[in-house]
Amino acid sequence: MTKPKGWWTNHPTILNVTVAGSWDSNGDGIGDFEGIRQHLDDLVAMGVSGLRFQQITRFDDDFEWYGLVAQDWFDVDPLYGTMKDFERLMNGCQERDIAVMVMAVPEYLGWQHPDYLAASKARRDGLNDPRVDWFSWEDDGTVETTWDRPAPDFANPGYVEAYLEHLRFWMDKGVRGWDVDDLYSWKNLNVEALREITKCVIERDGFICSEHSTLEDDTTLRGGFNAGTGLHRSGFYREVDAIMEGNANYIRQGLARRKQLIQYGMFPFQQFGDDIYERYSSKNKRFKRQQFRLQVAFNAALPDQVWALANTIAFPTKALTPLPTPLGVVCWGQLDHSEIARQKNNPESPFSFFQKMFRLRANEPALGIGDLEELPTQLQEWLVASPESSVYRLSTDTALSKEPNNDIGQHQQSIWQTTFAGLRTSEDGSQKAVTVFHFSADPCRIEVAVGNQIKTLRNFLSGEVISAKEGVVTVELGRYGFKLLEVID
Repeated sequence: MTKPKGWWTNHPTILNVTVAGSWDSNGDGIGDFEGIRQHLDDLVAMGVSGLRFQQITRFDDDFEWYGLVAQDWFDVDPLYGTMKDFERLMNGCQERDIAVMVMAVPEYLGWQHPDYLAASKARRDGLNDPRVDWFSWEDDGTVETTWDRPAPDFANPGYVEAYLEHLRFWMDKGVRGWDVDDLYSWKNLNVEALREITKCVIERDGFICSEHSTLEDDTTLRGGFNAGTGLHRSGFYREVDAIMEGNANYIRQGLARRKQLIQYGMFPFQQFGDDIYERYSSKNKRFKRQQFRLQVAFNAALPDQVWALANTIAFPTKALTPLPTPLGVVCWGQLDHSEIARQKNNPESPFSFFQKMFRLRANEPALGIGDLEELPTQLQEWLVASPESSVYRLSTDTALSKEPNNDIGQHQQSIWQTTFAGLRTSEDGSQKAVTVFHFSADPCRIEVAVGNQIKTLRNFLSGEVISAKEGVVTVELGRYGFKLLEVID
């Protein structure tokens, strides 16, 4: 089965950001629609081709999960601006071909939502209102809850249609994709409801996914979503685990999962950036900058859509400052403006590196959405071992012996475990690149079998031209090193 087609096949990088944690235009310290509109060109310069917001509808004083709770499906929260502000933002995005995705969590219905209030009043007063049946009631008038809020019933066609009406409302204003969060918290989750929601979005050339978009549950497979990861959003390739454990098999598992997703008609996406500083700081602290650069490069060369979490793109070394009252929280997906300002003029900084790599991804089709095929690798030589390593230096002749002894065989297995090389092909098949990633602090020199059709390559970052000899390219990899090589001929 071929991959689903739509706008997402040419929008490779999505900035995953809350409105509240973005840019502030009115001085209250909280991001808003107008602040984002004023910085759209900055996003383009960063290589960003889309935005994924948390829910944008009115949440009043209920900011749990950063505004996911909807008190009114058809209005924006005044903290973010007016509906006119949102429409101006959407016009600015359309002018720059920046796609906008939004979280719309159907079970996060607030206590002040007009449909719940109407249902509660009708039940209390004995009125005939079909919305009463959207919920389950106790004899004392209390309602069954999900996440401590009214729990809508997805077996009720009236509720599903009302939810769809609000999706259509926002898609008419330019929203092009939806993340409906965790399906398994929906009351009476069923295939019919999922199909109705999916059909509504896909008919409007939209992208729809959930928290897991899982391969392990037949309900979601038959529900027809056109995007997924097979695991938690950030668990697709698990490159942080690969870096921390020196194990490239996580990448291979991700590729196998990718094939399954495509088989079931789901377009793969990868979320970049969950809790990376804390994890990198826990081990090999002296190498954490190299680890971050490796993770950025790996994501910038993935064949799938990448969602970059806003609060990690500058690799902050301290906790973010909470947003001011009335929110008073640190937002998941909050830009660290002070860190970005500090780093942006330093070409060696983490933020500058992120921007360089994702701008490269935006401009080079061979590094954007497309395909990835693993290439065989062969250890040529271990170079200078790190203090933490037990690997010793091997000579070139010994390492390439046709009949390696047990020690050499063990080290060859080690290079396969710590290194992943791939052939990247653009979506239209016209451009190719060879990408190599080394998930280890032990520098090495390896051979990558690229095939006899590839003769010359050029390093995307340094410009160095490399010749393939008899279908093999030799590359040297430092601690947590990588190579991104454009295929010239």
